[in-house]
Amino acid sequence: MRADICKSNDELATARFREVLRRMGAELVEKTGAIGVDLYQLKIGDEQLSVFTDPWSTDIEGSVQLVQRVLSEFASTPVEQPDAMDSR
Repeated sequence: MRADICKSNDELATARFREVLRRMGAELVEKTGAIGVDLYQLKIGDEQLSVFTDPWSTDIEGSVQLVQRVLSEFASTPVEQPDAMDSR
């Protein structure tokens, strides 16, 4: 199963996605890429998750169950707004 996660320039969503992967115990198996395009092969438990990023989007591919778990975790992860003091 394949699913879109976010636009690549959405820093808050990208940070949430990374946090989800960290909480799920994702381990990097392999990273390949070319100019502006990256493919990450991750292991979560006994399953493999592919994460594809390019200048437009970040999306994932894996088993139906794994992708649905990632999407569920992503949807339930609160959006962390930057502290107003950080922008000064």
